[in-house]
Amino acid sequence: MQDIIDEIVRNYFENTLYEIESVPFGLTNITKIMILNDEKYVIRNYNRHTKNVESIKFEAQVTTCLSKQNLSFVVPIFLYTNAREQFVRLSDGTLGAIVSFVEGAVPEIISIQQATEFGSIVGEVSSALSQCTIDCNYRGVPFTEFYSLHPLANYSAVSTFMKVPPFEISQAALNFYEEMISFVEQKKLVWMDLPKQLVHHDVLIYNLLSKENKIHGVLDFDFTSHDISFMEFTISLNHVIQLTNGSWDMAEAFIKGYSKFRKCTYQEINQLEILTRIYHIAVLHIYIGQHYSGKNIEQNFNYILSQFQSRNEWLNKHCSLIKKLIENYLI
Repeated sequence: MQDIIDEIVRNYFENTLYEIESVPFGLTNITKIMILNDEKYVIRNYNRHTKNVESIKFEAQVTTCLSKQNLSFVVPIFLYTNAREQFVRLSDGTLGAIVSFVEGAVPEIISIQQATEFGSIVGEVSSALSQCTIDCNYRGVPFTEFYSLHPLANYSAVSTFMKVPPFEISQAALNFYEEMISFVEQKKLVWMDLPKQLVHHDVLIYNLLSKENKIHGVLDFDFTSHDISFMEFTISLNHVIQLTNGSWDMAEAFIKGYSKFRKCTYQEINQLEILTRIYHIAVLHIYIGQHYSGKNIEQNFNYILSQFQSRNEWLNKHCSLIKKLIENYLI
C-alpha cells in the first residue's frame, strides 16, 4: 500500500516527503490524509471494481460545479497532476487522486437546531446539484438501478447471495427482502415517472463536517448520479429518524430546514415508502458487491437489513402523519 501512495504523490508533487494519517471512513476506497509542506490533503486509491476514468471525471465535474456556486458549505476539489489530469493511472491498474482537505468535525443531531441545520444543508445540496450541468455522457448509476450499482452484484449474483447467504441471516429477514424487492419492481412504472436530477445519495452526518458549531463541508460524492430528485430528501429523512429514534420534533425540524431550499409535489410525497425501500435495497446490493470483492460485510449488511425492517414498520405505522407533516412545509 505504501508503494501505491508513493506513486500517487509523485504524480502531483516534486517534494515527496510527507506524513500519512488514517481516516475513520473509506470502506469502498482506500482513503488517507496526507500532510505535505504543512498542508493537508486527502489521498485516494480507488476500488478497481467501482471506480473508472468516466466516474472520476464525472465526480470532479460535480464538485467543481458546486465550488463555483455561492453556497454555505465547501466541497473537496480534485487537484491536478503534473500532467494536468485530475486523477492518475497507477502501475497496478487502479486509479488514484488527491483532493483538497476540508477542516471540521462530524456534526451531531441531538437538538432541534441541529436537525434544522441538517435539513437546510440537505436542501441546499439538492438545490445546488439541480443547477449543475455535466459535460459528459456518464451520469452515474442511480439507486433505482439497484442491480447495476456494483459490477459484482448483478441480478444473478444477488440471487445467489440471498438463496445461500455466506453468513447467518434469519429466514424472516430474507423473506422480508424478497417481499420488498418484489413490491418495488411491481411499482416501477409509478416511481420511474418522478422528476430527476443529480442526487448525492449519501448526505448523512458522517459525510458532513462542522466548524464553529456550523456545518461547513459536504464530502463523499462517490454515489452521485442522475436519479429521482426526492431520493435525496428520503435518504436524509431516514437518517434523522434512525438517529433520533423516530422523534417527531426532530423530523419536523429537519423538514422545516429542508424547506428553505426545496419544495416537492404530492406525487413525490406519495412515493416516500417506495423510495425508502429502493434506498435500502440499493445499499444492500452495494454491500453484496463488496462481499464478492473480498470484503467482510456481515455486520454492515445485517445492520442495514435490520434498519430496513425498522424503517418500513415505522412508515407503515406513521405513513399518513409523516406525509401530512411533509405537506405542511414542502407543498
